[in-house]
Amino acid sequence: MKMMQSWLTVVYRFADWIVRLPRLTRIVLAAVFALALTLVITPLVDGIYIANFYDVSTREAPALLSTALGVVFYLVGWRLIIGFAGQTPPTNKAVVGYLGVGTVVCVLVVGLVIFGAISGTLV
Repeated sequence: MKMMQSWLTVVYRFADWIVRLPRLTRIVLAAVFALALTLVITPLVDGIYIANFYDVSTREAPALLSTALGVVFYLVGWRLIIGFAGQTPPTNKAVVGYLGVGTVVCVLVVGLVIFGAISGTLV
């Protein structure tokens, strides 16, 4: 039990450190997370769309959906880790969750790039 509490303490300290970074740094971090999410979900959305809903007149729909999800993730990040002018957002479970999801998505992007480079599908 004590180890779990110390682990959570470290996670919350890290999240608090992120929230206290300069505003521009937090904006760039939220943008990187949103871009990474868009890059990760694009092949999934494209695959589902092509397999089930493909129509020539709506061929830009998957790109619009992926972009919209990235923008929503950026707006969530804006609210959670950036805040409004003159405000320092509080560190809570939502901030920790956002940072966790953003980190996992960035790791997935790096993994996909490495996999693409190894398999020769990176163009």
